[in-house]
Amino acid sequence: MVVAERSLSEHSVGETFVGRFDQYARQDFKWRIDHAITQGYRFVVLNMVAVSFIDSAALGWLVLAQRRFQRIGGKLGIIAWVCADILELTEINEWIPIFNSEDEAWKAFESPETVSSDS
Repeated sequence: MVVAERSLSEHSVGETFVGRFDQYARQDFKWRIDHAITQGYRFVVLNMVAVSFIDSAALGWLVLAQRRFQRIGGKLGIIAWVCADILELTEINEWIPIFNSEDEAWKAFESPETVSSDS
């Protein structure tokens, strides 16, 4: 899994994932989340538009990451097309909001009240 990071503000960062999001990506994903939190980012959008495959372990990591952000008053969001059906089928969208574009995600995070903590 190839990852690119883009800082959008003092408290917001976007991570772009490409390829497979599976057991082999665990270490990189965990490092990215740890790094975002230690750098003071509270709002993270995972751009997963180019993710071709996601396994059950990765779904669990997404939920755990969301819980970590909730504990620090932050939020995690996902932009997904290919794997959006799997995220919705597994009800990840109940925990983490799923957006169709970066603009949509960042607008929601600029107004945190528009993204409920139950999302």
